[in-house]
Amino acid sequence: MAWYYGTYSCGHEGRVNIIGKERYRQSKADSHFSRLCPECYKKKKQEENAEANAASSEKAKELGLPELKGTEKQVAWANTLRQQLLEKFEAKIKEGFTSSVAKRHGITEEKLRATLQNILSTKTDAKWYIDNRDIGSYQIIEWMEQYDAGADEPKTQEPKKLETKTVMPENCEHKEPAIIKLHESKVIVEFPRNDKFREIVKNLGFTWGSCWVKEITKYNGPARDRAVELGNKLLNAGFPINMDAGLIDDAVSGNYKPEQKRWIKAFISGEHEGKLSISWVGYDDDLYRVAKKLPSAKWTGKSLAVKVNYWQEVEDFANLYGFSFSDGAKELIEKYKLQDVDVVTPTAQHEEKAVDGLKKILSSSDEVLDDLREEGI
Repeated sequence: MAWYYGTYSCGHEGRVNIIGKERYRQSKADSHFSRLCPECYKKKKQEENAEANAASSEKAKELGLPELKGTEKQVAWANTLRQQLLEKFEAKIKEGFTSSVAKRHGITEEKLRATLQNILSTKTDAKWYIDNRDIGSYQIIEWMEQYDAGADEPKTQEPKKLETKTVMPENCEHKEPAIIKLHESKVIVEFPRNDKFREIVKNLGFTWGSCWVKEITKYNGPARDRAVELGNKLLNAGFPINMDAGLIDDAVSGNYKPEQKRWIKAFISGEHEGKLSISWVGYDDDLYRVAKKLPSAKWTGKSLAVKVNYWQEVEDFANLYGFSFSDGAKELIEKYKLQDVDVVTPTAQHEEKAVDGLKKILSSSDEVLDDLREEGI
């Protein structure tokens, strides 16, 4: 590392400590000094925020939104955050969710607008908007599920507040707990940016949106086991956790059913329709080499396709290597077993074996035949 001195774009002098390979340091320093100095940048952001807050306040008056409660600074910021929330909802209404997500959660434009109206009319505490400023698709869905679609008021009966508990391992390396939330169709976990944490959740199949989420399907569930498994892995890695108090003991003791990551499924469309699909999570060259030896096995890019005719070989393979059969695969195999095929006992036609006549003649006598004697013998 080394200190580099220079002049910022605003004209102020300054210095910056650059680390990394020496040949790249000067270009990094040049890039750094091409911007405003820290003080000027801070001042500029404050001015921009003040302008945005003032504009949001005027917009709220135009829309007839209720006044927010809190300190002067909280209200000023929350007005902007409320406007951003409104814009996020409008974007979701315009863009929509993917068809599978919309179907699973019953998302419609009417429900989204009803949810937005309920939030805008009932959430008047500036702190609420500040606490919920980093929202994403999943939080919007959560809010939608908390309100009756089309109602002008929120549900009269507040959902029962979940009792949570925080525990930390003996080798605790962090002061802040990972917040694990369990839903019927997903598990959500929140924690500040951390490489070790990121590696753990990615290995467990979580993906990043506005937070880390694992969608629960019939192939990786139930959700309860995935939440407990996550809690157990984090505790063993030195992370404190906060989750449903009823699941804490299981997370500590590791009482969960491991996720099944090896499946025999059925192709229901496309080039390989009617065949069995063999797939697993991650790379495993040894497993691939064994599976590829199955009769008719063909790699499709994501899984191996095998003709259902060889279901017995596939069952033997599945038993040996810990694969489970999906309902679709079981149904495909049963249909194949029950197909209308006559079983017959064929009659073999008797064929007389050809006789080697010359050999018979030659072996009939030890004497040389006259016709075969050479001249002079």
